[in-house]
Amino acid sequence: MCSSAVLAALFCTAAFAQGMPTTPESVKGFAESTFNSEVFKGLVQNYQHQNSAVVNSVNDLAVAQAKAALPKASEYGDRIRYGTHNVVTNDGETIVSWMIQLTGANAAQRKDFLTRLANLASQRNPEAMTFEGFVSEYGLFGEPQSVPKAMDLYRNAAAFNYQPAIYDLAVAAAYGKGQRPDAGTASALISQAAAIAPDASYRVCGFGAFLSYRQGDQQRALTYTKSCWSDLAGIPKALYNDQVTPNQRVMLLRASIATGADDGYGLLARVTHDAGPEPQYLACKYMLVDKYRGTLNGNTLKDDAVSCYRQSGSAPTDPKEALLKLNTVVPGIIGFVPTEIRALEKSRASNKFHYAWSVPYLPFRQEDVDLFSPFVSHTKQ
Repeated sequence: MCSSAVLAALFCTAAFAQGMPTTPESVKGFAESTFNSEVFKGLVQNYQHQNSAVVNSVNDLAVAQAKAALPKASEYGDRIRYGTHNVVTNDGETIVSWMIQLTGANAAQRKDFLTRLANLASQRNPEAMTFEGFVSEYGLFGEPQSVPKAMDLYRNAAAFNYQPAIYDLAVAAAYGKGQRPDAGTASALISQAAAIAPDASYRVCGFGAFLSYRQGDQQRALTYTKSCWSDLAGIPKALYNDQVTPNQRVMLLRASIATGADDGYGLLARVTHDAGPEPQYLACKYMLVDKYRGTLNGNTLKDDAVSCYRQSGSAPTDPKEALLKLNTVVPGIIGFVPTEIRALEKSRASNKFHYAWSVPYLPFRQEDVDLFSPFVSHTKQ
């Protein structure tokens, strides 16, 4: 049936069309005659047919289309289930907020927050245990540094399927924190962490992509890079993604160096070499950046620049032209190398928490890094 609003609209339209007054007293008789008329009954029947058509249109195709939209809805479900910080307990978000607040609190307030978190950790709260592990691993806030204690806390928190703790265990396994390095265990742990929920700081997918690249698993590395904006994931993107241009490969690998991974230096030399001759002589430049990034020796740099240019196969056959080009190209290579080395070192220095560091919670974005970095002794990195 049509709604009362529709009936009222129809009634008023009919009244105006016939030039009749529309006050309640004047229209009472007209309403009775209108509702009982064949015209009005026909309108009602037409609306009934329309309603039936809408109901009948909910067929298998419409149901399938609705189901196809469910993955988008699941993103909201993840947020409801895991919260903004991928927590697993009802009070998890409050507990993470204490971790954040204590970084800017005065001494008395910080002590109160730390006491609350320590008490919760003793009650086996996974969010608090992970934070206490982080504090122990790096010796923060006056606590003694103890990697074994941190690993125990991470393992206890991971038993609750808490993503940050599992991530920290993956990093520990990969780099031998309190144990021998074990890439297989690290890969299994990061896969478990990735399956729990999306990480908006892209640390999980980035480390998963990097581990897979290190293990030579091209397909898995590319799977991790999908919708992953971690600079660490830029390494497999640069190496394995056919849609990436040579210039984009260079940019991705440069950005990866800021994460603390050294792989980008050698890979820059490799991808620019594989790209073939080009007017910027990037292959020579990045080969020398990789060679001299540890110790820059200006005397041998010139000789290496000349040698690389001549081996590039682009020198003119005419001796005069060859000399002229040599005097143009080589200074450009020599000037590029120290400038690029310093630029890459500066980008790395700006990232206080590199990819091999544990986290107190996830997502752990740059703004979170900036909160905790003043409390970390950088000699421990």
